[in-house]
Amino acid sequence: MKQSNDFQSLNQKITMSDKESERVQEQMNFRMNGSPEVRKTSTPRKYYVALASAAMIFMLILIPAIINNPEKSSDSVLPADEIPRERLEEMLIHYNNYEILHIEEVESGVVVFFTYDNKKEINIEMVSAMFVKQTKYGWEDPAEGGEHAIIDQTYISHEFISPINEDSPFPLVFGKIISSDISEVLLRKVDTKQDIKTEKIVSKSGERYWFTFADIKPDEMFEIHGLTRDGQIIYSIDTLFAFGNSPVLEEVNPEAANFELTAEELDVYQQLKTGFNQQLLLDLSPISIAKLFVQATNDKEWELQYELYTDHEDVRRIDKEEYFREMVFPDKDVLFGIQDGTFHDDGDGYGHISYTNIYGQKWGFQMVQENDGSWAVAFVPLQ
Repeated sequence: MKQSNDFQSLNQKITMSDKESERVQEQMNFRMNGSPEVRKTSTPRKYYVALASAAMIFMLILIPAIINNPEKSSDSVLPADEIPRERLEEMLIHYNNYEILHIEEVESGVVVFFTYDNKKEINIEMVSAMFVKQTKYGWEDPAEGGEHAIIDQTYISHEFISPINEDSPFPLVFGKIISSDISEVLLRKVDTKQDIKTEKIVSKSGERYWFTFADIKPDEMFEIHGLTRDGQIIYSIDTLFAFGNSPVLEEVNPEAANFELTAEELDVYQQLKTGFNQQLLLDLSPISIAKLFVQATNDKEWELQYELYTDHEDVRRIDKEEYFREMVFPDKDVLFGIQDGTFHDDGDGYGHISYTNIYGQKWGFQMVQENDGSWAVAFVPLQ
C-alpha cells in the first residue's frame, strides 16, 4: 500500500533514537509530577446584580402570596397596601370641603370615614362612611355607605348602616361626639344586655367621632350611651335601624300614627300618580311635599317617590337604576309623625323637618329647594 507523504512524515516523527526517547520520557515525568496549573474564571459582576434583582422580585411576589390566603376568589383583595391618594380624591371630588377622618381596613377593601359641608355658604357638617372594595382590577367606586347631618344634636350623633350583600363589611354604627362631657360611647343590645365598645377618631381640628362594626340585625333594638371619664352615663337613647320593624319597640307617641293627607295634598297626589308635574308642587309647603313622599312610600309608589327627590346637580344624587337596585326603603312607622314636625329653613336653599315618630325617636328629614322655588326631598333624607 502506498502511504501519503503526511503519514510517512508522521512515521518519521514517531521513530526516535534511544537518547531522544529518554529525553522525552524525562519531560513527561516532570509534567506529571508537577502541580497542575488551575486557571480560575470569574463571573462578571453584572450577572451577580441581575441574579440578586431576580431573587428580590421573586421574594416580593412570594411572601404576600403566602401571607394572604391563596384560596381566595379572584376578586379578593390584592396584597396591596393602601388605596392610592389620587383614587380617593377622585371619589370625593364632589363633596364640598371634605376632610378624611380615618381609613379602616376591612377584609375586602377599606371603609373611609370623612366629613364634608353640604352647602357653600351656611355650612352643615355631614358625617359619612363609605365602603370601597378592592378587586384584582383595582379600587371600585363606593357602592355602600351612609351619612347624617350635625344640626341640633347636643350630645352624640349616630348612624346605622346595614349590609346589602355578603361582601359588605357592615353593619356599622358611627357618629360624632358633640358634648365635651362625653368621653366614651357604649352600645348595648336591649334583648341580650350585651355591651359593645366603640373606637374613637380625632380629627386634625380636635373634633371627636366614634364607630363600631357591630353584629346588630335590622330589627334589633339597641341603646347608645354617652359616658363621662369616670364611667357615668349622662346620655342614653333607645334606637333602631330606621328600616326595621321590631316588635320590641313600644309606641310611645301614638299620635304620630294619625297620618293623612289634606284634601289639597290628596288632590295633588292623585294627579302626580297619573303623571309627574313639577308645577303642582310650587304652592305646597316643605312638610306637605314630605307628606307626599311618605304617602308614596306607604302605597309603594316607587316611581313617584323617586320623582319627589331633588334634581339639584350640586348635591348628592343617585340615578334611578342604582336607586331601585340598591336602596332600602324606610318603614312607614319611622316616617309617621312628620306631619306634626317643624320645618327649619337652614338657608341657601336647604332645610330640614324635625319630628318625633311613633316610637319616640327624634329625626331630621332633609329637604332641598329646587331652582323653580319648590321643595324636594334630599337623597338619604333621614338624619
